Amino acid sequence: MTSLLSSGDLISDRYASALYDLAAEKKIVDLVLEDLAFLQKCTQENKDLKLLAKSPLITSSDKLNIFEKILSKRKTDNLTNTFLKVISRNKRFAKLSSIISQFMNINSQKRGDVLADVTSADELSDNQKNGIRDQLKQTLGKKLSLNFNVDKKIIGGLIVKVGSKMVDSSLVTKINKLKIAMREA
Repeated sequence: MTSLLSSGDLISDRYASALYDLAAEKKIVDLVLEDLAFLQKCTQENKDLKLLAKSPLITSSDKLNIFEKILSKRKTDNLTNTFLKVISRNKRFAKLSSIISQFMNINSQKRGDVLADVTSADELSDNQKNGIRDQLKQTLGKKLSLNFNVDKKIIGGLIVKVGSKMVDSSLVTKINKLKIAMREA
């Protein structure tokens, strides 16, 4: 299972790195970033679009046509359109969201931002997000980019990942530790 995950991450990383290099070479990173953020927002807000991107039953050319129609509503950069065609040709639409996330991570790292992923069991309120942001800024510095995720499996608490470090205060982890301690007793 881990080899599948790491190969998936490797694929996303390669596509994102190649796209970032081309965008940096042409000095259009911000334009491509806006286009990709728009696509990411569309797929996150529309469950059907998210399922469409991952569905093996729909051809890559049909997926490309749909995403091109979505992008036709706004003025997108030619590199973004070419990127989608490459994704279509190589049948990688299922990885689109992961590639976009990785592109954003690469961009943040190049700009010197500290990236942190915060996972909670339920959607956090704006006040909670701001509180977490303020606490992490005090610890990690001013240039901080946060990604907030929801994972019902953690039951409660938070998981905060910054680079290779992780603080896990989730209830599921505490329950698992308690189960291990009970077995050893």
